Amino acid sequence: MLSKTREPESRGSTRDGTGVHDSIVNQLLTKIDGVEALNNVLLIGMTNRKDLLDEALLRPGRLEVQVEISLPDEAGRLQILEIHTNKMKENSFLAADINLSELAARTKNYSGAELEGVVKSAVSYAFNRQLNMDDLTKPVEEENIKVTMDDFLNALHEVVPAFGASTGDLERCRLNGMVDCGVRHEHIQQRTMLLAEQVKLSKGSPLLTCLLEGPSGSGKTAVAATVGICSDFPYVKIVSAESMIGLSESTKCAHIVKVFEDAYRSPLSVIILDDIERLVEYVAIGPRFSNIISQTLMVLLKRLPPMGKKLLVLGTTSEVGFLDSIGIREAFSVTYHVPTLKTEDALHA
Repeated sequence: MLSKTREPESRGSTRDGTGVHDSIVNQLLTKIDGVEALNNVLLIGMTNRKDLLDEALLRPGRLEVQVEISLPDEAGRLQILEIHTNKMKENSFLAADINLSELAARTKNYSGAELEGVVKSAVSYAFNRQLNMDDLTKPVEEENIKVTMDDFLNALHEVVPAFGASTGDLERCRLNGMVDCGVRHEHIQQRTMLLAEQVKLSKGSPLLTCLLEGPSGSGKTAVAATVGICSDFPYVKIVSAESMIGLSESTKCAHIVKVFEDAYRSPLSVIILDDIERLVEYVAIGPRFSNIISQTLMVLLKRLPPMGKKLLVLGTTSEVGFLDSIGIREAFSVTYHVPTLKTEDALHA
């Protein structure tokens, strides 16, 4: 780490203005390298966006040892909840119906800070019950404050994890739920659910990719969203063109890559690539499409998740011929055709 003079280093370029400015990086590198040795000094850096760090900071002799602190498991969440409710328990502020083990099971993908927010939110619900809205000057009787299980359940709706299942986005993909649309659609949904079970239970299938293709309006997105919701996987995300309107090609690629990178941190994940032809900006006249995004998708669809992680990728498209021509269809393990409804099935629906 010692050097009397340090030549300028080639560092990774900043990403769309979000990277660290060169002058700040140079100052930080100068402080780390120095011109004289600093004995018995341990330097610790912390970040939640390692992908934005300059590569020069991570080279040997600097921040060379990287330790990833993942989200707590169920046992860890139980310990965190016990820590944050310990004082409340000692002062008899917890009701008898509190079940921290159940709360730990319900809080998948919650970080420690988010679990602390859940506890604070539950306390606020209990405190609000003691407020007299007609006379706010009336003092609150602290001995009567009891945090109940319902307070915690309400807090779970208020404090949602930043890293988890996009249940709201998935529910919008099937506003009326799943309607009985006949034997053919039921069969396709069952086969797709079996893929989720295979990913969950099989030790030899860490990655499964399924393409649902069919005419527009045949229910492909609804089937994929239903699988994502019913799978009960901790991490479920949907990637659609609607969420990336106005973004450049490079920014879209970075967004898609981040979704996959986040999925690799969860033991079980589902990623839905909705309307892939729109993701790659396909235009029938020409035809034209984004080669950068298509190549990114093909790489990600074939990349195995880290050891101990499992991933199911569901794609939907109404232009299977186009995906076949650019090679994306071959990247999927299996392809299911989702037909339009028969007349009798449509009338029944």
